[in-house]
Amino acid sequence: MGTRKLGISRAFVCCSNIIFLMSGFVLMSLGGLLLADNERILLSRLLGPGDIHPDQPLFYYLAFAIVTLGFLIAITGLLGCWAACLFNRCITISYLLTIILLLLGECTVCIIAVFWPHILGIDVRPARLIRALQRSYAVPGREQFTAALDLAQTIFTCCGINGSSNYGTSWWRLQEVGRRELVVPLSCCTLNNANETSSFLNPEPANLTLCQALNPAEHQYARHTMGCLEHIEKWTQDQALILLAIVLVVMFVEVTTLLSILLACSRDNRRSKSQASTFTSTQTLSPFSENDHDFTTFGVKS
Repeated sequence: MGTRKLGISRAFVCCSNIIFLMSGFVLMSLGGLLLADNERILLSRLLGPGDIHPDQPLFYYLAFAIVTLGFLIAITGLLGCWAACLFNRCITISYLLTIILLLLGECTVCIIAVFWPHILGIDVRPARLIRALQRSYAVPGREQFTAALDLAQTIFTCCGINGSSNYGTSWWRLQEVGRRELVVPLSCCTLNNANETSSFLNPEPANLTLCQALNPAEHQYARHTMGCLEHIEKWTQDQALILLAIVLVVMFVEVTTLLSILLACSRDNRRSKSQASTFTSTQTLSPFSENDHDFTTFGVKS
């Protein structure tokens, strides 16, 4: 009965290790999909701190981080399968420590992302976004930010952060970086090609004259009047929920794997102690011994 229970626990360990290994490959696939999602990566350029300008958007580095985490989990899963087959104590302890370190690292990142997101480069405060718009939009060397804001204004049908008035004091207007007759970027206008994937790169206003009019009564039907702040915040929350759900699923698989190994180890230790105690009792309580046999033999001979 004990052997059967031990076999079941080891089978459970093998199954949990296989699921753990598969979760690593799934994470690597998700990282690759994120890396191929150009719009999502480009929009994440709006989340970064305004004073620091990394070479790539935030989600570009996040995609590589997810791939790296998936690779580590896959390697750890292979180590777990090896430990389940050999059931070597040193390999099993190394496997347990690796899973615990992964869990601690993931918990730390989740806590930082929830309470101190600015440490990870996530900052969607209105003042920061407005300052970034006024200092970076259409400025040479800030092409990614410009494209990201144009994309947001196109897909969210909005203009500026709090509204189109944000462009009035921007470097784009004050230094006349863009066309002199433009009051707002073309991506703020109602577009004829809004359904096209690359419309934010080549916007075609339905009525350019009305869109650029200063009178609100004239431009309200040709220009997006709402700011993008609420849309950006909601988009950020949606991405955070998706990432949190993925991390929680991975952590659940890791905890299940950890508990299955601890259960198998505890049952193996109890079985070993039971066998040792049975062997000792048999040796102690046996009514016959080698000396008795020799004495009896001697008596017969005599």
